Amino acid sequence: MTRRAIGATIRFVQTNPIPKIFLCLSIAGALSSSAAAEGIPGGKTADGGTPPSAASKIPRGSPKPPLDNAMAEVEISGTLRLSQKPARLFVFVSRKACDPGLTEKDIVGSVRIDPFVGTNFFIEVFVPQGTKGNVCAAALDEKGRIVAFGAYPKNPLTFRGEGEVSFGGVKFPLARLPKPVPAPEKFKH
Repeated sequence: MTRRAIGATIRFVQTNPIPKIFLCLSIAGALSSSAAAEGIPGGKTADGGTPPSAASKIPRGSPKPPLDNAMAEVEISGTLRLSQKPARLFVFVSRKACDPGLTEKDIVGSVRIDPFVGTNFFIEVFVPQGTKGNVCAAALDEKGRIVAFGAYPKNPLTFRGEGEVSFGGVKFPLARLPKPVPAPEKFKH
């Protein structure tokens, strides 16, 4: 495509109510055709630099914290079984055995689940290699009290391995408590 064709495209867009996106696409196509006709290899600009589109694909860093061999990145996924839909539902990993009376300092990580959408969960925690942890779940009423509770029957799990340590198919039921108990503060929000 020649510069005359590019100029004609620009004049056409200026005189017609065509969305600007078409202008951008037309110019980009014309420029790449023009560059190919002039013998400039793809992925390079006329001055030999890297085009902006390639520069924007350079990784900007990982959203996950950097890990060394002393840390394990643990991913746990599964499904909870409920007899009733609670107001709120949480899955969490605890240093101690699962118990409705656990305190926040015992909880390594937690994830809130919308019980009106489903009961599948995914949680990721970063812990020292060899840490033992327990997968637990709590169902809360509208007042923020734990009304049902459950624990994975294969607890405790040992979190050790290279790369991502995964535990899939973690399934367990929640049982209704005889009376509601206060939930950790982080579950009330």
